[in-house]
Amino acid sequence: MRYSNLFGKTKKETAKQAKLKSHQFLLRAGFINQTAAGLYSFLPLGFKVLSKIDAIVKQELAKENVQHLLMPYVSPASLWQETGRYDKMDSVLAKFTSKRGQDLVLSPTHEEIITDLVRKYVQSYKDLPLILNHNQLKFRDEIRAFGGLVRTREFLMQDAYTFDTSAKGLSKSFDAVVRAYKNIFKQLEIEAVEIEADSGTMGGSDSHEFVIIANVGEDLVLQCSDCNYKANVEKAEFEREKINLDEKIEVFKIIDQPEWVCTMQDNVKHYRKPLWRYLKNVVYKDQDENIIIASIRGDQEVNEAKLMQATGVQSIEPATDNDLKNMGTRPGWVHSWGHKNVIYIGDYGLKMVRNFIGGQKEKDTDSVNVNYGRDFEYKLLADIVNAKENDLCAKCKKGKLKEKRGIEIAHAFKLGTCYSNSMNAKYLDKNGKLQLIHMGSYGFGVSRAVAVVAEVHNDDNGIVWPKTVTPYHVHLIVLDTSDGKIFKQAQKLYEDLKSQNIDVLFDERKDVSAGSKFADADLIGIPIRLVVSKKSLKNGGIEFKLRNSGKIEIIKISELEKRIKDFYKI
Repeated sequence: MRYSNLFGKTKKETAKQAKLKSHQFLLRAGFINQTAAGLYSFLPLGFKVLSKIDAIVKQELAKENVQHLLMPYVSPASLWQETGRYDKMDSVLAKFTSKRGQDLVLSPTHEEIITDLVRKYVQSYKDLPLILNHNQLKFRDEIRAFGGLVRTREFLMQDAYTFDTSAKGLSKSFDAVVRAYKNIFKQLEIEAVEIEADSGTMGGSDSHEFVIIANVGEDLVLQCSDCNYKANVEKAEFEREKINLDEKIEVFKIIDQPEWVCTMQDNVKHYRKPLWRYLKNVVYKDQDENIIIASIRGDQEVNEAKLMQATGVQSIEPATDNDLKNMGTRPGWVHSWGHKNVIYIGDYGLKMVRNFIGGQKEKDTDSVNVNYGRDFEYKLLADIVNAKENDLCAKCKKGKLKEKRGIEIAHAFKLGTCYSNSMNAKYLDKNGKLQLIHMGSYGFGVSRAVAVVAEVHNDDNGIVWPKTVTPYHVHLIVLDTSDGKIFKQAQKLYEDLKSQNIDVLFDERKDVSAGSKFADADLIGIPIRLVVSKKSLKNGGIEFKLRNSGKIEIIKISELEKRIKDFYKI
């Protein structure tokens, strides 16, 4: 490709909204263009990278006997209603009605469609195990797009689904897809950490997330300093440590308290005691408008994923001031006991403190010396708070949890029978009895991987593409373009390399300085840069430079093909 003909050129300015290096470089180098918030066009350079990642994903999955297919982007709402996710995923599900009155959705994932397919074709245990995959565009109406291609509303996703006769078979299929993922990571030259994660709206018994540790990541990962335990903050477990259980239990009292004392910060300002000393009540409502009061220590934060899991609800959202008014209270005045027609749930940490302050706030009074088990008690006590830095690891009970940021690149779910049960997907076993199919779901962010690779492989000047996904094999630059002999030599080299199945981006632009051409080459990030100039020809050949090296060599033209093919192993 001649650079002058390439659609999408480099830019010097950096978009104000681009905070991540990958986002900045992909925009400036002409790989992507933003159409709207969370919606991007892949320009020719970007599409070449995307296509190579897409091909790697398919090839590695195929090695594990995965069969590829393609399912529709649009699916009937009726399938989602079968599983209950039509309402459960309402926050991200794009719904519409066709001109013929059919309710449809833009599929953010394909569990419903694939289960419907399998229940139509799988009849016997002889048809299983089965692994099916498709790579396709998805749409999720995300509240907040982030980091360019890291979190978008429309994206290219790989979705694989496994179907087995048993939980044991599911584990075997799960391992096969995870093995493929690890080989994909190797090809992309990225290090992905496998962590425990919350299954969320996907459902199922277990899920593992693969994240790239990066300071710019939006995922919070907790990792033990002593053992191999690693988990997403939504899933991370920790051991509650005794705080002041050696303290004498004092007599429960109602004391005077200024009306302005409502928040945790107000309590600290007024009583001058540490945050763990106070009771904190956080109020939610579920999909059926039921009020849930989560009671925790003042130094902790509610983990909504854990709260949903513990209460068994489909969705939650913060209660409004009007909801509190209907309860007979207001913000900062919610009691830890006594409200009618609400669901109370407490965290295990309530047992680790004696003589809490708070729990029964009124206009000018509150309670002190409050003790769980003596003064109040809940039917429901569970792990409902976030683990945080330096919490004690729940697995080894020795190490401390350390916080890291990460970017999710893939996710694997053991769905079990939750979808086959709701959609009646069964097979006949050896005894002729109908049994539920055991399922797994696996997703890899193909378009997100473009950003992840660029985020991992870059320097101050631009992207440094791994050889497996580079848009071109070489970036050929001609200088001294006013010299006809030199220009003709560069053109011949361009044609010769192409004839040898070497993909070339040829910067043949005239009236552009050498510095600008070199800067563009660094920004675009193709692994090999070749320069044809009066100086190089005088010295016996072509300048050869690797993008990740400062070393420049002079290579004879007759040796170029072998040097390039040896580098790429082609």
